[in-house]
Amino acid sequence: MAAAATGGYGMSRAASRPDFTLDTASFSSRRRNHMLTSHRRDGFIAWVKEMLHHSFVLDARQTYFDTFRYIQELVDEEIASVDAERTAVGSSRPSRLRMFVPSIGRFHTPLPLEEAFRYYDDKYQVTMRRHIPPTFNEIRHTFNVAQIFALKDTLQFVSFDGDQTLYEDGANFKRDSDLSVAIRGLLRAGKNVALITAAGYEHDGAKYERRLQGLLDGFADFQLDDASLARFFVVGGECNYYLRCVRDEKATGGSASGLTPVRLVRVSEEMWAKARDPCPRPLEWPEDECKRLLDLAEASLRDSMEELKLRAQIIRKRRGCGLIPGGDDSVERVPMGHGSRKIKREALDELVMRVQERLAQVTPRPALPICCFNGGSDVWVDIGNKAVGVQTMQSLLHVKTNECLHVGDQFLADGNDFAARETSPCIWIINPRETEKILSHLLRVLGLPSMFHEELAVSGCPTSDEDGSPKSKR
Repeated sequence: MAAAATGGYGMSRAASRPDFTLDTASFSSRRRNHMLTSHRRDGFIAWVKEMLHHSFVLDARQTYFDTFRYIQELVDEEIASVDAERTAVGSSRPSRLRMFVPSIGRFHTPLPLEEAFRYYDDKYQVTMRRHIPPTFNEIRHTFNVAQIFALKDTLQFVSFDGDQTLYEDGANFKRDSDLSVAIRGLLRAGKNVALITAAGYEHDGAKYERRLQGLLDGFADFQLDDASLARFFVVGGECNYYLRCVRDEKATGGSASGLTPVRLVRVSEEMWAKARDPCPRPLEWPEDECKRLLDLAEASLRDSMEELKLRAQIIRKRRGCGLIPGGDDSVERVPMGHGSRKIKREALDELVMRVQERLAQVTPRPALPICCFNGGSDVWVDIGNKAVGVQTMQSLLHVKTNECLHVGDQFLADGNDFAARETSPCIWIINPRETEKILSHLLRVLGLPSMFHEELAVSGCPTSDEDGSPKSKR
């Protein structure tokens, strides 16, 4: 995805900086028109959609491809402009793309957009439609395909968000799912894979194992070798905790015995010592600064919970603070209010903006990156963000930015995948089914479909889609 690879799906570099850098002057305009602000839109995709509109209105099929070729050239120019800015003294003239879309972010790879759109159009015949123009999601899918094509020869590391990416929100990884098969295919092919999640269980591997039990059981059942197991990682608390998959020699009999022969353990100091410099070590950040920022965030959440009459509860962790539905007991505490089982999206957005505003006004300014996001059913404020998590994994694995890919669902400005755009090409999905589809495309582009389908046959997952993609059993 352009922004993914780019960081620039349309959000600005300013907007992609940690939340505490927000300009306090921006909050009055955000209050005036909440739903039209950039945190609910992607400026780059919106601009591409407008660029394609003339092709639809004029029913000029060929111009769709011409437009994507033109945008592809603009992306190449933007990359060259950024590279020149890094090496030259003084500031250079903005690229044409940055002049058209001032909020554009960073591109980490070129994007073969014309090729990607031709591929997408061959399947869905977008250009043959006479009544329905190309949609936001279709352009998003095209960027996703282009990003996969761009990484064909370089990909070494794939990271995933958890909720709504690998599994449904609040659920656990399903056993024998198509995603499990695809991840095993990547690991066997020598690719490193990581789950980068907001879940902050510190280095308690057992808690992460419960969320990923279906995936880990698959590793055991299909006898993933030790080298492949060692290429799977979990990063918890956005960027604070690092774990690695290992074989547990004490467990025998496979996953059917109830003892999974694979475990998640803390990344060793030996691996940290071999990391490429500079390598962030978030757990070495000053504890007093972490506490100060989380105290401010918690105070903001408590004040807002009272003012908005939310039936909610606050959870405080070592590197995070969250507000979640309060359960039935909260009804008695707040007779007139809402949130005991579900908090309205508008209230969650309000909470995020209030915390951002509080942190933007604090003196001294925050000295650490902060991620404040709407999780869909809750709000969390974490020390650190996924940009740091990806960057740290790059250092540990000695991989470059253009050898990485991050897959997630929260790429709008109030989502916790947004920051990853600064340090990695990205794929923007909206649910686990889309992740399955993307991985089937990725494996095929990498030349691994035979391995993928062979294991699908063993695991009993059908493959009947016309493009060779796995057909979900759900």
